[in-house]
Amino acid sequence: MGLRPVKMAKVRLIGLKSNLERTIGALESYGGIEIRKVHAKGLDNIRAFAGHDETIAKMLRAEAMLSRMQPTQAKARMGEKETSEFLKSKEFREILERIEKTASEIEGAEGEIANLQDMKARLRKFSNFGIDFGKLASSSVEIVAGIVPAGKGEAARKAIEAIPDCSFAQKPASKNTTMFIVALAKGRDQQLENVLKTGFERVTIPQIGSTPQKAIKSTECAIAELEARKAALEKELGKISAQFYPKVAACHELLGIQAGKSNAASAFAGSLHSFIVEGYLPEGKFARFSQEMRDEFGERIEIIKISAQELERRHEEAPTLLEHPKILGPFEFMTKFVSIPKSNEIDPTMIFLLFFPIFYGMMVGDVIYGLVSFILARWIMSKVTPDNILKPISLVWMWSAIPTIIFGFIFDEFLGVSHTEIVARFTGAEHVVLYHGLERIHNIELLLGITIIVGVITIASGFGLGLVNALSHGNRKHAIAKGAWLGLTLFGSAAVGTMAYSVFPAQFLTPFTAVAALCVAVIIWAEGFMGIIEIPSVMGNILSFARIIAVGLVGAIIATILNDMAFPSLDKGALLILLIPLYIAGHLMNAGLAMFESLIQGARLNYVEFYSKFFEGGGREFSPFKFERKYTKSDT
Repeated sequence: MGLRPVKMAKVRLIGLKSNLERTIGALESYGGIEIRKVHAKGLDNIRAFAGHDETIAKMLRAEAMLSRMQPTQAKARMGEKETSEFLKSKEFREILERIEKTASEIEGAEGEIANLQDMKARLRKFSNFGIDFGKLASSSVEIVAGIVPAGKGEAARKAIEAIPDCSFAQKPASKNTTMFIVALAKGRDQQLENVLKTGFERVTIPQIGSTPQKAIKSTECAIAELEARKAALEKELGKISAQFYPKVAACHELLGIQAGKSNAASAFAGSLHSFIVEGYLPEGKFARFSQEMRDEFGERIEIIKISAQELERRHEEAPTLLEHPKILGPFEFMTKFVSIPKSNEIDPTMIFLLFFPIFYGMMVGDVIYGLVSFILARWIMSKVTPDNILKPISLVWMWSAIPTIIFGFIFDEFLGVSHTEIVARFTGAEHVVLYHGLERIHNIELLLGITIIVGVITIASGFGLGLVNALSHGNRKHAIAKGAWLGLTLFGSAAVGTMAYSVFPAQFLTPFTAVAALCVAVIIWAEGFMGIIEIPSVMGNILSFARIIAVGLVGAIIATILNDMAFPSLDKGALLILLIPLYIAGHLMNAGLAMFESLIQGARLNYVEFYSKFFEGGGREFSPFKFERKYTKSDT
């Protein structure tokens, strides 16, 4: 844990090609090195192992079977040898066939049920007609059915009546439509032209040999039979899943591992008898890695280490590994959410941990609102799944509620009321003063000055961190520029504060101004004309911190208005029935607005105003060569 990612070293392994498969297995067993594809002049990349495509095909088939089974927990993980033998066994093939057959029958039943449900829906449109459709077949008469909107039913009826030698029946099809069944001589469809103009929409007549009511009952019976058959098949599939899901999952997992190892071979480059591969690992773990490789291969492998310092000298970017205690995981997530730091720059996780809760606490700044923040964040955290983005955000929010409560005591705000006023309102005891808080509404100028000072300190810290980054990269000119920006931020702010508000004695104004001017000259030398353009933006960044007091004041003023208009004191009598829910709802809404705005503005002050002074990002996260094992275990 610290202000920098873990130092990474590069490792180059050279070994015998006959040991290639063992080497890949050893690297996977170690599980802490990221393999990088080697591009070496005169050497070709090694192809995936023989049977790679067949392994992939088997894995996909097993995956398809698992998608149809009901997941069950494994009592114990299977060894690789045991899993491999089961994978080749007749029992495994029979299980797959049973699953495929049962799943296929379930899908067939579902398809038939869907078709019958569709048939039933179409029959319902004709259910008001007591006609036996089996007796309508004729070589000289054509039967046409159609639906028209209820408002056009009369016009359709008149158009049909105008057709010579035609008979029809009409019934309501639904609340808003009317169904017509028309019998006319075959080959005279053109006579329906005027009927179609009324909105008449033709409907296919079901091919049934009875009345719609009888056909519906028959269809419902068929659906019930299919549902029962489907339930029996699902029960059978459930039994298969209970007995064999862990074994099939173990096979799928092992096939995935085998495919991954086979594919890893393509990262190696080789000649006729030897191979070379490169990878990254934490520098502090190189000794252990080297020992494990020596234990496995002895002198038959050559291990070359390229240190983090050498990588920095070569300007070679290693993958980034952030290591923080589990409790800081949410703050690490917030860092990665913006951008993964480069391996050789400052990791802002601890900085976010320090600054964001303080900004949030200063803006909300109420003891009760802080408690509401904590409870609400804790409730959200308990309701979302571990992989939900709201999980880490709610944890950061919950942490930030603690300084909110602390600042609430500093500002002496409890739902916008001081502790003295609370005691007076509820007990009648006046002038009970336990301490004098820094009430925001009555100390606006002082708090505005404090927030500007916080802005100066934050922006200066950002440039200071940028200076450290530049020095560690060996970029002297960039480091000088960052130092000049740091000096301009501190001495320029001091000069403005002395000139406008007499923050320092007047005799300090000239040296402050001179140092600030010198810093501007250095910035122009280091960054050119663009440096001058950036100066107003830095001033704007500092003034942006005034939003801390602005957001806080809005919440405090709304709370004061609620307390003046709707405070449910005992002297309000029967009005308490209305005032109590109004008062609670008002403060909950105000707390919600304050929390939301403070989360957004607090994040902005960090990500935009602060991080822009030192953080580059764009790193690539360390991804070690290892496989997650849930159903299998290594035999070694």
